[in-house]
Amino acid sequence: MRQRVKGWVLFALRWGIAIAGIWWVLSRMSWSDRVLVLDEHNRPVEAILTQRATEKDASFAVVDPHSGQHRTVGRDQTVNPPDRPGYMISALDGRRGRLLALDLSDDMRTVRRLLIEAGPDGRGMWLAPNEVRGGYQVQVPHPRVRVGIGSLLHRARPGYLWAAVLVFPVVYFITAARWHMLLKALDIRLRFGRTFVLSMVGAFYNAFLPGMTGGDILKAYYASRQTPHRIHAVLSVLVDRVLGLLALMTLGGVAAAYIWLSSATPDDAATRTCRHTALVAAVLVAGAAGGAALFAINPLRRALGLEFVLSRLPMQRQISHVRQAMRRYRSRPLTVLAALAMTVPVDVICIVSTMLAGMAFGLPVPPMYYFVLVPVMLLTASLPISPQGAGVMEFFAVQFTRQYGATVSQAFALAMSVRLIQIVWNLTGGIFVLRGGYHVPTRDEQEEMERDEEQ
Repeated sequence: MRQRVKGWVLFALRWGIAIAGIWWVLSRMSWSDRVLVLDEHNRPVEAILTQRATEKDASFAVVDPHSGQHRTVGRDQTVNPPDRPGYMISALDGRRGRLLALDLSDDMRTVRRLLIEAGPDGRGMWLAPNEVRGGYQVQVPHPRVRVGIGSLLHRARPGYLWAAVLVFPVVYFITAARWHMLLKALDIRLRFGRTFVLSMVGAFYNAFLPGMTGGDILKAYYASRQTPHRIHAVLSVLVDRVLGLLALMTLGGVAAAYIWLSSATPDDAATRTCRHTALVAAVLVAGAAGGAALFAINPLRRALGLEFVLSRLPMQRQISHVRQAMRRYRSRPLTVLAALAMTVPVDVICIVSTMLAGMAFGLPVPPMYYFVLVPVMLLTASLPISPQGAGVMEFFAVQFTRQYGATVSQAFALAMSVRLIQIVWNLTGGIFVLRGGYHVPTRDEQEEMERDEEQ
């Protein structure tokens, strides 16, 4: 009876997690175009557009969010979403309130007015930028018209967009094979099928956990339940992620350096961006190489006093397991290099998928520049700030693509397509969450793994 109850609880938990995760993602997507309309209290309220509109339209046909009636509102009754929602604005005359919305110029580069929450009734009040203490500089200009998924698909060139979607799933098989190789180097004998399932479960959680790598935590947890070498299993996930990020930084840095050094116009904005990106990538890769050298060269660790520091830290048992695992990786450099090499096709596929999406939306960006743009977008989106890097990815998409004349709307469409493609395929991992394919190995599977390890 206890086993039956436990089975039902686990079944309900799996379904609950899968349904809640998918619902959370879908609830934050909009099929229709939307615009922020000012209500009777001068506060922005989201309204659905009933006709297709552009950023520079003088009026918008909307569904009134309160009455549900169709009506037309003038451009002066609509606003741009704030780039820093909830940010406290202080006026020179002492007034203070949360930022509600912005009124941007047609090119979305200049703030005309700021709408802040004023008074106990929460009524919106307009301020000019020169009335704000310290001024105000927009960071990520948001379009007045927020394009929904339906319009995004309708406006795109379908051939390129379908190619961008269909080329992407190859990534999951390569990354699973890479992690399988890193596990094997630590004498953790998981079948490739089980490794792939755990990778897909981690990808599923990536769809709604902070950053684009939040699912790695769950992936490491479930991997640790597959073997008695739990710390080694967790470390393999960490090493797998570090190798992926390192390869991405290297690829982006090399591409940026190539564009910078081969440019016939070294002073233009795009070349300067590539120069800065190449230098930052060089510093990060050099820092990673230095950290690897500390683990690989024993005399260097002793000379720098790192051994003394490590010997004084708590959790010495766990540290011992980590050092043992790192020694195994150090003794198998070809395996680590092979895993690093397997990351290159993963990055190239992500870049090609994004390039195809950019071509679908007509971005005036040269193909080589995507090898700089995409690594920056993916690396910054990996930071555990917001689910799927929302906001962070848009910021860098706008800043990097504007160098070639891309509009903010095009940059947002590119960032949204990159996120949607990953979300669509990540959500397929929910199949394995529902099936419970990440369960602890059975007794027969555990004995088989132990026999493999003895061999």
